[in-house]
Amino acid sequence: MCEIFGLPRMALQSEVEEVTFKGGTIDGQVETTMTTRQVGLAVAVVAALAFGGCAGSQAQEEYDVVIRGGTLLDGTGAPASVGDLAIRGDRVVALGQVNGVGKLTIDATGLMVAPGFVDMHAHSDPWRLRHAGHGPSFAYQGITTEVFGEYGSPGPFGGKMQGGLIEDESIPKEARDRCRTLGGCLDFMESQGSSANFASYVGSGAVRAYVMGYVDRAPTTEELDQMRAVVRQAMHEGAIGVSSGMSYVPNIYMSTDELAALVREAAGFGGIYATHARTMNGTDPNAVREAIDVGRKAGADVHFHHLNSTAGPKAGEFLAIIDSARSGGMNVTGNSYTYTWGITPLSAYIPAWAQEGGRQAMLKRLADPSDRQRIAKGFVSEPPYLANVGWHHVRLGVSDKAVNGKLVSEVAADRRQSPEEVFMDVVLAAKGEGIVIDWNNEEETLRQVLQKPYVAAGTDGSALALDWQDLPPLIHPRHMGTIPRWLGTYVRDEKMRSWEEAVRRLAALPFEILKIPHRGTLRVGNFADVVIFDSKTIDGRATFEQPNHYAVGMRYVLVNGVPVVKDGKYTAALPGRALRGAGYQKSPS
Repeated sequence: MCEIFGLPRMALQSEVEEVTFKGGTIDGQVETTMTTRQVGLAVAVVAALAFGGCAGSQAQEEYDVVIRGGTLLDGTGAPASVGDLAIRGDRVVALGQVNGVGKLTIDATGLMVAPGFVDMHAHSDPWRLRHAGHGPSFAYQGITTEVFGEYGSPGPFGGKMQGGLIEDESIPKEARDRCRTLGGCLDFMESQGSSANFASYVGSGAVRAYVMGYVDRAPTTEELDQMRAVVRQAMHEGAIGVSSGMSYVPNIYMSTDELAALVREAAGFGGIYATHARTMNGTDPNAVREAIDVGRKAGADVHFHHLNSTAGPKAGEFLAIIDSARSGGMNVTGNSYTYTWGITPLSAYIPAWAQEGGRQAMLKRLADPSDRQRIAKGFVSEPPYLANVGWHHVRLGVSDKAVNGKLVSEVAADRRQSPEEVFMDVVLAAKGEGIVIDWNNEEETLRQVLQKPYVAAGTDGSALALDWQDLPPLIHPRHMGTIPRWLGTYVRDEKMRSWEEAVRRLAALPFEILKIPHRGTLRVGNFADVVIFDSKTIDGRATFEQPNHYAVGMRYVLVNGVPVVKDGKYTAALPGRALRGAGYQKSPS
């Protein structure tokens, strides 16, 4: 400790704090109540300041990381400023002009420094379980936190549910055993490490499947009580709310009131309702009204997943419904990715009635001539109506190399069959496994969604590595470039919004929506999730034709103070943590 005239600096400060100055300034006139000793000490302090203090004052503050000379965008939307940032441990401890040294010093001159970005709609959980927490495609986008959960979630599994993580043999057995509950899966993922923080909803589809399986009927009173209990348990295990995927079985079988009953349980813990609404591609605006009604009945905030593909080419009409609800006092928000084509599970295109009972029951119907006739007629006339985009807008992603990557309309022309027959044959041959990449929007209406101040980013994708041998048969560029495309194309090139506002939407807004404190802004005391990027080069390089490209422009990405990208390269560090909701109750160890 530094000493002045033989007295410790802290002792001097304690004595000087008893001295008051007229007008609150040092003007040479001291209150007459001061003692001689206090005056002497005050003079000593002034002298120490004037002559540079003592030998100990030459020692500089030490930090783990010092970022110097960057353009700081703090996440609040306030104007950017050039300055420094210091990190000690997992926290930001100094901002502005930092006088000290860092174990790691980063020259950020000419670069932007911002809070880490949040993916509000991620499907990385199985990939991180398969690959020990890694996911460089998200790190290169500056994603420091991702949020899981739609129709399903990383737990619960079991009960009357079919498939899921616990039956996926590509996932290590220990992970499958731990992921029977949401809390167990969050704990396991945290213990193995992750290159990003993560949070999760509990998927209402998973809850229903756990209790009821895949039947198309209303729950009994007993079954509804069981589902509510499963939601309560998940909230105690750290869920941030309830999610749904209303185009998918078994969510599609659920009524508005059934959903509201489950969401009400989460709302009691401060949880929100996040939904893939009961429509896609702008088909039915009443699906947006239903989701808002669920939130109103349950007393919960409402958050729309992939609002871009939900609203589709009717964004103006759909957004007006949300704006009206917000004007009426409801907290309704959304997320969006930055592409006009999306991803859907292959079997999701099959009419919902034909999926009742699970995958094997569906495959049996697809092999039955009379059922095939009804299925063929129902692609556009029965829920979920996904084929109404047209078969020339549906690209197959399956293991069969003869059709993988082709449009259904192309395969139909090659085989001289109807597209409905082709699609049913492909699903049957693939045993229901696979994806489609399908059109859902126009650039003009996508921009309308991105311009809304309540819309955050959500990739609706997964953290991947290009050298993995088990990649999907067809890769969507949103896995690689959603956020860099937002910044490079829509902010830098098109000047749709300012850099400050873009960073607010990518960093602070998500944590406000999720009600998670101490993250999302560059403030002293907040967790040190920080990105440093070059605004001149930031971009998503992946395209639909050539998707195997990581994003560019991200120089450093720090998660809880630890670099996961350093000098533009993935470090393989795994400092990510589970971020749990307000209802979390840590189980006894």
